Amino acid sequence: MSVIEIVRFRLNAGVTSTQATAAWEKSQSFVQSQPGFLRRRLATTSDGEWLDEVEWESLDHAHAASAAFDPEAHPELMDLVAILDQTSMTMTHYTIQGRSS
Repeated sequence: MSVIEIVRFRLNAGVTSTQATAAWEKSQSFVQSQPGFLRRRLATTSDGEWLDEVEWESLDHAHAASAAFDPEAHPELMDLVAILDQTSMTMTHYTIQGRSS
């Protein structure tokens, strides 16, 4: 079964939605190059919470991508790390139990 990775976060003070979306887009090349990547979406609430949803083929793939997340080795991640309020970030993995088309 595939796994959905949910990363919830808030932006650092002064970061705009446009800057956040651009940083997320820039990080796509890293995420899409990871083994087991299936799809990714970005969403936000009206009160400023952001959600980065990534679907992986397995939990092992999700963990491997997380271990490979290194902005020094992958400069395309630098902007994403810069906009995130690290203290607000949480990551949870869910195993898909059903699917509807």
